[in-house]
Amino acid sequence: MHLPQEIEKGTRMLVAGGAVLTNEEFYESVGRAVQGVERSLEEYLRTLWHLATAERTRPDLPAEVALSLLVNATTAPAPDFDPSWRTADLSVGEGTGEFEVWERVIQSQVADLHDLAEGPELYYPELGVDAPRPQDCKRATAPRWYNHRVASYLECAIAGALGGWAQEPGTRVPVTGPVVPLYPEPEEVAGMTVLSWLDLTEVLVCGQEYE
Repeated sequence: MHLPQEIEKGTRMLVAGGAVLTNEEFYESVGRAVQGVERSLEEYLRTLWHLATAERTRPDLPAEVALSLLVNATTAPAPDFDPSWRTADLSVGEGTGEFEVWERVIQSQVADLHDLAEGPELYYPELGVDAPRPQDCKRATAPRWYNHRVASYLECAIAGALGGWAQEPGTRVPVTGPVVPLYPEPEEVAGMTVLSWLDLTEVLVCGQEYE
């Protein structure tokens, strides 16, 4: 992850001409943006993919650009679902470029959510469900899903990949019993100047799998 230096909590600095956004600011900004969002998670991810394609030639994104993509996808017009994603080879190989890895992950997630929406009604999906994928399809992600709404997906995505949350505001409530996180959650407040496409891929994966 590109978390280049720790900085004082809640501050913004300039380093080499670029704004440093703390992971706390990132987390809180996304949290404010998702309040009242009613669109489906599939629609949100289709929109996020569409917006991000305009940035595909960049090797990494300034943190504020990455934040704007996540926020703007809550309200920007969504492209239609591409049914070819359900059967396309979305697997990731050793030579796959970083943006292409991110793109195949988000396309895999959109296809999963479309399959889930067409399947039987889900009971307690937050406990974990597997997407009913077509036989022999190749996707870049595991089929298991824990977060099915925009708010919970993004909250877990940022907390799991970037950290920045604090217990004091009550934005996250510890659960009872033992919990083993799939990913080591960053604990300190840290400054970010850029996020690579692989960093943003981790954001997507945590959104799907992080609890």
